[in-house]
Amino acid sequence: MSTIMLGTAEELVNKVGLTEMVAGWEMIKYSSPRVRHDLYYWENPERGTTSEVDYIIMNEGKVMPIEVKSGVSGKMKSLRLFMQKKNITNAIRTSLENFGKIAIKDDVNGEERQIRILPLYALSNLQN
Repeated sequence: MSTIMLGTAEELVNKVGLTEMVAGWEMIKYSSPRVRHDLYYWENPERGTTSEVDYIIMNEGKVMPIEVKSGVSGKMKSLRLFMQKKNITNAIRTSLENFGKIAIKDDVNGEERQIRILPLYALSNLQN
């Protein structure tokens, strides 16, 4: 535990597990108190793979995958795979990046998918 609490603010934010945990807490904190909000995740069930998506929530009646990054980089292979397998066209990436959007084309069928970038500090805007 002491290794998590030692270091500069930037070093603390770059701890992957801590960042994912705080993101989950923030999503619950800013969700409606009238509705029970369960946070789910996804692991690829295929043998020999390590694909996973950090959070899966319901947003406006649709499944919304959320990938949490502790920095500003990452290829999001698992998120893209989940979106392709489940035919999902919208997802969220939360990280130290600023607001933005990434449009990607599916390698298999050419379908366009959108990944909305939401800064970690702005998870309260998730429902907007």
